[in-house]
Amino acid sequence: MSPSLEFVKRGSEPPTAPVPVGVGTGAPVMRQVYLHPGDLYVSAAPASLKIIVGSCVAVCIYDFRLKMGGATHFLLPTLAGEGQPSPRYGDVAIATLLQELRKCGSRKQDLQAHLYGGACVLSAFSNGAREPIGEQNIRLATDTLSRAGIPVLRWDTGGSKGRKIAMRTDTGEITCSVIGS
Repeated sequence: MSPSLEFVKRGSEPPTAPVPVGVGTGAPVMRQVYLHPGDLYVSAAPASLKIIVGSCVAVCIYDFRLKMGGATHFLLPTLAGEGQPSPRYGDVAIATLLQELRKCGSRKQDLQAHLYGGACVLSAFSNGAREPIGEQNIRLATDTLSRAGIPVLRWDTGGSKGRKIAMRTDTGEITCSVIGS
């Protein structure tokens, strides 16, 4: 597919509309996109992505050769049982994100990943015999990216607090702040 591809995978909601940034300053208009749980976004056009995660995980991938990227925000590691595969599940979300980047011309040797989230935000979920969902999400993301040969350059995962992430898809610049600190 051509590098102008824009892919927004979102339940039944319409894609976020472009919001003018830098109007009157001569700066280009940049699309603003908020990724809800279960969303993913890839575009060759510059965009500013915003993601808030707790036990969910955000995987942000940047192609330094093509100067483009995308991200996904997933809730659960895998689809356990019956149901439709969707980007709500990490295995589906990461595979779809990589597939859409390949459609834009990305090669795995040009990709770099960042991981955020996977916190245990509710203490009721931290004392059980089962591994907390946030830790399962982190493990699934790191294992999947490792098998795909995509290096993880930065991660801010685990703990007990959520995170707010902002990514520029044209530069790969990512900021992350802990919520409540």
